Parts: sequence; C-alpha cells; structure tokens
Amino acid sequence: MGGFKLILGTPINAVPQPWFILNVPGVMVNAYDIMRVGLSRVRGRGLRKLLGIDDDTELWIDSGGYQFLKRSMDPGTYKIAKIYREVDADYYISLDYPPGPMDDPSMRARKIAKTISSFMSLKGMFRSLVEEGRLIPVFHISVGESLRLQLRCYEPHSPVAAAGGLIPYFMQRSGRYSRLKAVLFLILLRKLWRGRLHALGLASAAVIPLLRVVGVDSGDTQTWRHKAAFGKIIVPGLGERHISGQRVRFGPAVLRDENEVAVYRSFVDKASKLLNVSHESLVSSFEARALFNAWVLLQVASNGGTYNGASKPFVKLYESARALFRLPPEELEAKLATLLSYQPGTVEMEAGEEVREIATVERLPSSTPGSADMATSIERV
Repeated sequence: MGGFKLILGTPINAVPQPWFILNVPGVMVNAYDIMRVGLSRVRGRGLRKLLGIDDDTELWIDSGGYQFLKRSMDPGTYKIAKIYREVDADYYISLDYPPGPMDDPSMRARKIAKTISSFMSLKGMFRSLVEEGRLIPVFHISVGESLRLQLRCYEPHSPVAAAGGLIPYFMQRSGRYSRLKAVLFLILLRKLWRGRLHALGLASAAVIPLLRVVGVDSGDTQTWRHKAAFGKIIVPGLGERHISGQRVRFGPAVLRDENEVAVYRSFVDKASKLLNVSHESLVSSFEARALFNAWVLLQVASNGGTYNGASKPFVKLYESARALFRLPPEELEAKLATLLSYQPGTVEMEAGEEVREIATVERLPSSTPGSADMATSIERV
C-alpha cells in the first residue's frame, strides 16, 4: 500500500494553523475565498505569507467550483485565470462544474463538457503550468464516451488529475448504492488514469483508508475544522465523538463507557505532548479540537493502516473495494453503468469558437454478465 498525501483545506485568515506545529504536506485554499479576501492581499507570495507556510509545504488552489455552484455563480475561466496568473502556488485545480447526483444524463453531460472546455481554455493560457504538471484537470463520474472524452482531453497534458463531485455520493444523496457508485468510479479511474490521482474534498478519517485501498495518491479535506465546529473530535478506534457540551445534531453522541473514555484519554495524552491540548481545552475550545483533529487525520494518512473507528457500513465498503479492485476495467465500467442507469444523451462541447467534440453519454447494457448480480449482492452502504 503506497503513501497517501493529506492536503488540509482551510479558509484564508482562519485559525488554527496546524502547519506551524505539525508536518503538513500541503494546504489548499479556493478561488472563491481569494475573491472574497481580495486578490491584492495574496498576489505573488502574499498568500503563502498570509497562511504562514514556506516552500516545504505545498500550496494548492482549488477553483472553487463547488462553492460557486452553491451560490449559483459562474466565475468563468478568465476570472480564475487572473487569480492563477497572479498567485504563487504549487498546484492549480482547473475550473470544474460538478454534476449533481440527481442530474439527468443530458445535464450531466453538459456539465462534464463544460468542465473539459474550461481545462482546454486554461491549458492554452498556462502552457508553463501544463508543462510542469501543475494544472490539474478534474474528472467527474461517468461511463462510456463521456468518460473516454475526459481521458482523451486530459491524458496528453497532465501527469496529475483530480476526481471531483463525489462528496454528495459519500453523503448518500444519490439514492441506493450511493457510496458504491463513487467507489466504483474511483477504482475505474485509477485503472484507466496512468498518472497521480487526487480526491477533491474526500480525505476524512473514514475515507482515507478507502482511498488508500483503491490507490488514490492524495486528497484534501476541511473536515478537521468542520467536526470541531460541531463540538466533535476524531478518535482512532472510536470514530467521532461530541465532547464540547453542544447540542448533538447528528452522529454518535458522547463517549459511551469506560473503555471509550480510556481510549480517548490515551490519545489526548499523546497529543498533549505535541499540541499542548488537554481534555479541558478540547471541551471548551474550537481551536484545540481542530488542531487535535488535524493531528489525527495526519496519523491516519501516514500510518498505512485501516481506520478502525469507521462504521460497519464503511468497513463493508472497504471489503467491497478490495474485491472490486481485482476486476478489469470493462467489468467495473459495466457495473457502474448499471448502478447509474444512464440513458442516451448528447451534448456539444465548446472549445473556443468551434465545436471540438461531441460528448455522448451511453448506457452500457444492463444485461452485462454479473452487473445486476453485483448490485443486489453487496449490501447497501
């Protein structure tokens, strides 16, 4: 099992900043946040200075496609290019338009085509970034010609690609077998894409071991902050636990018995030597909880083991991923097509002023041997 690089996502000007204390491989901010703060403050090495990171810590900039989409905004490639041109970073994620899990095939194809078109435009503007492998295209879940089109457009120009738009699938917003669809796509993409593969927004404590199983090289997350904001900490061996006294809105409640308290205390003792945190500070301080969660995620990413605090459905998902990884790409694609239930649809992809290719979304036959059996034999996750 290879190494996994964890990139910590963060808002600009946010606290805490774990990279001052911990060995953090990379930090990610998004273009939406840069626009909000103001480009004048982050030009050149300004963003690095504002974050307090040196050249030993990678700086990634995400296009903010998801944030813009939530606000019904479309910045367009020229605004994103202006940011990428003026801010010094190590990697830049191409502007993408994530299809929603409930989008119809035609809408999904249009968004994928628009994502490809954005990369082709940015590629023309940033030839040096392309040559250096620092402009990262984004794949979205698909099969058939829609997937082949992404591969044809990205393969000649980048040694690194990202898988995007999968967070709703892991949040089970795609109906039955929602998480399984995302896992199948990640495995299929890993087998078809020869370069490094990054998972956008997916590197939670429960998902990191899964990404390692399927061979994903890196991932980013802000879950270390989000869990802390809800009064939760991540405890290896247990999962997430509320300790702040805040009203429990979702997920497991509190430490359940003496055994859980003992496990929790052992990790607090380890963390206290490095992070200067205590039980009292974890209860009362968002910053302490966020710092503790970042430390745990880095532990999970670096130790090469399975995160045994995951829920039973995730444990079964790990097992399914290991079994599916042994299958050839054509079988994986047929199974994914069956779960997605794609219907035929076409969309034109604009690249500059001319139509470069026609993206055709095709549904693979549901009668492909084994595909229907797989959908019913693996328990819903």
